[in-house]
Amino acid sequence: QTKQHTAPKAKESSVSKKKKIRMIRRRTERAEKPTPPPIPVEEVEVNSSKKIPAKTASPPEGLSGYAKYVHMKMMALSAQKRVYLLVGALAFILVIFSVYVATEPDTMFGFEFGHEGAIAVNRVIHLPGWIRRSTNWVGQSMLWLRFMRFYGGEQSYKSWEHAKDYYDKNLEIIRENAKNWPLHPHFESCETEIHQGMTFYDIVAARARVMLANLKSHGWSDFAVEKDKCEMYHFISNNGFPHCAVLGEWSNLGAFAREGEMLRNANCKTEPFCFAKMCHITMGHLNSATRLVPAKKWSKITRWATHLWDQKPIDWDRTWGPTFDALTSTLKPRVMIQEGFKGGRGGDDGFSVDVPVELKVEVVWGRAYLAYVTMGQFGCPEGNPILLRDGSLQNYFMKNNFERETETCHKFLFDEGHMDVVWHMAESFARAGGFDSIRVDIFVKEGSDPRIAVINEISLSSGAGYAWHWEYFSKLWVEGYAVRNEMRRQGKTPPILNTDKSIAKISHGHGYYASKLSHCNSTLISPAMYWQHCNK
Repeated sequence: QTKQHTAPKAKESSVSKKKKIRMIRRRTERAEKPTPPPIPVEEVEVNSSKKIPAKTASPPEGLSGYAKYVHMKMMALSAQKRVYLLVGALAFILVIFSVYVATEPDTMFGFEFGHEGAIAVNRVIHLPGWIRRSTNWVGQSMLWLRFMRFYGGEQSYKSWEHAKDYYDKNLEIIRENAKNWPLHPHFESCETEIHQGMTFYDIVAARARVMLANLKSHGWSDFAVEKDKCEMYHFISNNGFPHCAVLGEWSNLGAFAREGEMLRNANCKTEPFCFAKMCHITMGHLNSATRLVPAKKWSKITRWATHLWDQKPIDWDRTWGPTFDALTSTLKPRVMIQEGFKGGRGGDDGFSVDVPVELKVEVVWGRAYLAYVTMGQFGCPEGNPILLRDGSLQNYFMKNNFERETETCHKFLFDEGHMDVVWHMAESFARAGGFDSIRVDIFVKEGSDPRIAVINEISLSSGAGYAWHWEYFSKLWVEGYAVRNEMRRQGKTPPILNTDKSIAKISHGHGYYASKLSHCNSTLISPAMYWQHCNK
């Protein structure tokens, strides 16, 4: 039995040894097998029929120099990195294109472009408007003004110092005004929105947000006193302020086409002629007003009105633009015809020019702080001089780092007594509406009675340039709210205007400016206004 069990084990051991020997022989044969020749780098065979370039394939013929280098670098990148590079290149092209669009070029790719073309592009990609608004915001920011003061050297520093001294002289006056100012109640919520450190544009935008919230919550349309010319002139007229007469107003385009021509023929045949103005569009660059000279065909006027009738104004220049766009989108289209201002400053060679001198007067807490000349600079050096209450008259230019340059061409505004009337009229308008701050635009005529001045329009969102005064005007605006907040903390109630109406609906009567605001002072109101409202 022992032999029977032992024999199979010996046989099995022999078989195992043979298997191991065969395995070792195979490994040796594999190790000694020659390595196949390398595949050519130019091409790789696939299924013996298709040939595809290898990763290290040479660049296409015709490329040389930098193009060849770029091609080789691109081929060396992974597919994911190529996608990232493509996205980055497209983003760069989009930014460059947006910057170009933001400049509102007259033509693009051979087609007429301009403002309307830029707005159309901005509706799709939004970036041009963001670039334009950001650029404008930086231009009035305190950081930029400090840089200009440093970069401009001694002269820029002295100009800034003059603006600061002027602010210091007006600070206590405005603080006292704010304590006693009858602010319109719809602006009271601005007290929590406006604070120190905000720039001029920031404050305008904050107030716009308050007006939008008021419209949504209460239906208050205080913005309309600026953004609807028809409502603006209702307020001007209903509170007795001097202005060029409004001859007609239409909310129907067909009625304007029929009746407007007859009105023009009856009232607008001689200088200074009349103007047709779209009420729901206040932006000058949209050509919202046109002069009704007799030589202009009425069909051209109706085409102008038809083109603008259904347009919604888009303010893409300023940070407050999107907020005001939401407000103005609620306005209904209207058009009006208004008389022109009788009297313009003379031009060269003795020819009269029917363009009046226009002063944009900034009022804060009832104090007319500065005036900015925008029209009527015939025969004067370039620029828009700024007039201050201290009698100074100066130009500021960005190219000269806002160095203060004395201007004498508009000295007549002080010498002839125009500014006394202008300051008073602007402050009176602010009081009538209970505005915290407002710009009042006033027409005057050189060499004439200062009392014939009239209000042209007003603005709650001024885009004018005030150089060093931007910073200090903003501080005064904020300071007024700080004073009123301090009164509340002391348990006092700041005064408010006694009304629950939106500003444009306020009507104190046609004698209000002459008798109540001017106290029948014959040096401040025209003789005709005096005899109509004061000679009793």
